[in-house]
Amino acid sequence: MGGGTPDMFAESVSKLQDAWRAAGRDGEPRTMALFYFALGEDAERVAQESLGDYYGFLGDYAQQIVDSAAKDEQTVKGYLSAFEQAGADEVICFPASPEPDQVELLARAAGL
Repeated sequence: MGGGTPDMFAESVSKLQDAWRAAGRDGEPRTMALFYFALGEDAERVAQESLGDYYGFLGDYAQQIVDSAAKDEQTVKGYLSAFEQAGADEVICFPASPEPDQVELLARAAGL
């Protein structure tokens, strides 16, 4: 799942597993999720400009994407924990900012 919240992911996992089994596949599907983040002093502005502009063609839905981006350490930690609890095998943290310091800010927020 790309660009959604942990709650959205949790809701879709059972559908994925059902579709996997209906297709006659063995084992369990590998699950992945992606969420956007922007950290630091201007996180809200950066997310609004970057994600809002990129997804502007979606109209009002673009603001929902901006609003769902993790913009502080607490939200990053919460998202990572919630995705793990929901069964995500891998989580991609996608920066909404091109600034290299986002890597260090993310590592700190994730406790790495």
